[in-house]
Amino acid sequence: MTRAPRHNPVPVACLAALVILAACQREQEAAQRVWLGQWFALGETLSFVARRDCAVGLYSVVNAQVKSALPVTRDVAQMRREIAGRGAAALDFPGQAADAALVAMANHHRETGMAMRRAGIEARACMDARSESVFRHALDDGETVLAWDGARRALLLMMPGEGLLVVAMGEG
Repeated sequence: MTRAPRHNPVPVACLAALVILAACQREQEAAQRVWLGQWFALGETLSFVARRDCAVGLYSVVNAQVKSALPVTRDVAQMRREIAGRGAAALDFPGQAADAALVAMANHHRETGMAMRRAGIEARACMDARSESVFRHALDDGETVLAWDGARRALLLMMPGEGLLVVAMGEG
């Protein structure tokens, strides 16, 4: 009688576990840098944490300019129109804190404003001490440029004076 060769189930189980574990991470740093690079001149990665339910990236920026691929607006109504048309936009309203801009967006267009706030709240689970500190400071800073990528459900806060960009993504 001929016996069929036996396969060791351990390598197959390990491979399956690696595939599942890879699928659990919401975002990859390299991928995040690529899509951010179309809008910002990124310097070094200062912090990056990603899990299935959140991702947070903290980057230095080489200059404080938003590239032309991301429309920069001066009020939430204009920002909402750009998001509706292009999927993403930034709000640069010097003197208004980013947190106040988030409230204004929620008052103007509840769905968008709440999605932006939710991204920031859910991302807290992925914030280390440094990214949380920068995120909190960016929300209060009147010079922060606030951006939203609707497709990725990503809230972006760039602090031009400090040369920092923090990206917060929740469950999406």
